[in-house]
Amino acid sequence: MLRGPHVRALWRIVNVPPRASRRLAMFGVPAGMNEALSIVSATEADLGAVAKLAGVIWRRHYPGIITQEQIEYMLALGYSHHALRRFLDAEGAGLDLARIGDRLAGFGAYYRLDGARELKLDKLYVDQDFQGRGLGSRLIGKAESAARAQGCSDLVLNVNKRNVQAILAYERNGFAIREAVVVDIGGGFVMDDYVMAKPL
Repeated sequence: MLRGPHVRALWRIVNVPPRASRRLAMFGVPAGMNEALSIVSATEADLGAVAKLAGVIWRRHYPGIITQEQIEYMLALGYSHHALRRFLDAEGAGLDLARIGDRLAGFGAYYRLDGARELKLDKLYVDQDFQGRGLGSRLIGKAESAARAQGCSDLVLNVNKRNVQAILAYERNGFAIREAVVVDIGGGFVMDDYVMAKPL
């Protein structure tokens, strides 16, 4: 797998000729990866696409970690238009989109915790077709910049204790487990999570 500067170089390739595109495919680079990466702030018009991508990612990733019933419950709870809109409206909050060309490839959402000098990274998801190529780290970087601009001391998040892939990715990005929590989210479901934190 290509890593480091090789991957960064791929982000800058635009309008790759067909022969070069075939060579990229040999390295497992999916269609669209030869287009430019951009990280942009979401608008209200983007919320439907964010919810749709979340559904694709969750239904592929979370079976075996939580039940199918909890997956659907949490998607309805966290990805309604109203739930996503608060990241556009609330002071200190934000919703960033990772785009490869004109394709939505991932997103990150955050908000300021009440009474604390911490920013909560509430959502961080990358389309499985584009994972392992730095998009998650770029979205974390945007959240870190927002946290520093607001004078926050830490970036924090919750992650399911069984979501080993995500825990390892967060650790690679400087997060460490702070505590274990069980949170009742209604509907007979709980989030059995670790709270992870990254000092800024």
